[in-house]
Amino acid sequence: MSKYVPTEEEYVTNASLTFALGPIVLPALYFVGPKISESIVKDPEYNELFRLMSTCGRLLNDVQTFERVYGEGKLNSVSLLVLHGGCTSISEARRELQKPIDTCRRDLLRLVLREEGAVPRPCKELFWKMCKVCYFYSGTDGFSSPVEKARQVDAVINEPLKLQGSHASLPVV
Repeated sequence: MSKYVPTEEEYVTNASLTFALGPIVLPALYFVGPKISESIVKDPEYNELFRLMSTCGRLLNDVQTFERVYGEGKLNSVSLLVLHGGCTSISEARRELQKPIDTCRRDLLRLVLREEGAVPRPCKELFWKMCKVCYFYSGTDGFSSPVEKARQVDAVINEPLKLQGSHASLPVV
């Protein structure tokens, strides 16, 4: 409303909140295995796992949804890189964003594989799995693309399951 344009750093600082995985991940954590206490959810390790997972998802989403978001008159990390002079083109900004995406993934995996910490390993692995789900955005915006969405639904419903380590397929019943 005020027409304020955030810096790239301000945008990324809020990226974990704007991707809205909190309502999905937190309830799921209570079902993955070990009982977790409120102190675990308030631990800095939990916050860092959440921040890294959500930031990675937000940036992946921004790269693929730039055209739609820009068409709605909104800014995201791609447009901010160009607007603030960090990149000279949209394609360069998209390539440049791969660096922080890779850093978030690497740092998240490092936390997940670390033996010590307040968050139990199965819970840490949930953050990693959710981060991998975010790669839904790595090729196209499968959410807002009707063609891609239809292809994915068709694959789930109609294509036979392939057994891992086997060439056999299970018929869909």
